[in-house]
Amino acid sequence: MSDRDQSSEQWADRTAWAEASETEVGRSLALTTTVRQPTNVVATNVLPGVVREAHEGMRNQGEILYVVNDVPVRAVQADLPFWRDISYGTHGDDVAALQQALIDLGYLNTAVDGNFGNATLTAVKHWQKDLSQNQTGTIGHGELVAFKSLPVSVELSESIAPGTVLSGGEEAVMAPTGERTFVVVVASYQSELIPPGATVDVRYEEYEWQGIIVERVENIEGNFDLILQEVDGGEVCGSDCDVLPVDSYLPLASKVNIVPEVAGVGVPAMAVQTRPSGETYVVTEDGEIDVVVAGSGQGIVIVDGITSGTRVELPVGASNQADQQS
Repeated sequence: MSDRDQSSEQWADRTAWAEASETEVGRSLALTTTVRQPTNVVATNVLPGVVREAHEGMRNQGEILYVVNDVPVRAVQADLPFWRDISYGTHGDDVAALQQALIDLGYLNTAVDGNFGNATLTAVKHWQKDLSQNQTGTIGHGELVAFKSLPVSVELSESIAPGTVLSGGEEAVMAPTGERTFVVVVASYQSELIPPGATVDVRYEEYEWQGIIVERVENIEGNFDLILQEVDGGEVCGSDCDVLPVDSYLPLASKVNIVPEVAGVGVPAMAVQTRPSGETYVVTEDGEIDVVVAGSGQGIVIVDGITSGTRVELPVGASNQADQQS
């Protein structure tokens, strides 16, 4: 008998065992989801003069966008554009938006009623004082830019730069508007690993959402854009979209689930056997026990039917195979 035959016979007489344990299986890729929003012009400059300051990036309620001469142009959350001077005695939705901004900034402590009365007049003057403006109590047309949601990531046009002379009518402020699109950009080889309909866990601060890949589009760089939607349709952020800053390109940490994670009692895949009738089972120290396969991955199978700590038999020669692979 050859040495090889003798070795095979020795392994044939050897029984190998493994112990079932609590574990989880699955496969995922840590990638980035980019939230894209189209950027459009949201305000035209009204003020003539010299641009003295310009502030791009994330802007919040009441913050300055740019300054013409000594007049600051500020961001205010409002459903409709500001279209006139706002002063004592005026009333309307624009006054209500101004009042809400004054409340948010700590200048006004009365209810929003859309009427520019004494309390609003005093609050406006205090705001103007803090901005080193003349305390006229009037907000001139062009001093406020309306945004439907704040904070917002703002871009300024080329004409809104320090030293530029403005005559009025220039495109001034651009910001993301419209529906968000959640996109995972992957290389070609990564795209081949990700099955259609795979889920993606997306995180922002303490929030976590799950999206599903609904479209795969090759981009001009030769990579692939994986378009996400909420599992039930709609934007991935669902009812929490208001917590996201409005930005043209907002990167979010994500995990693409190639093989969904399953937790439970795991055994080596080679320990699970199948009868001709299709039922699966493992051989334990007490004999054969039927099991139901709940998931698999990385050579491990999650099964229902046995408890953690159960010793399961591996097929003849399994330990030899394991040694040869190590």
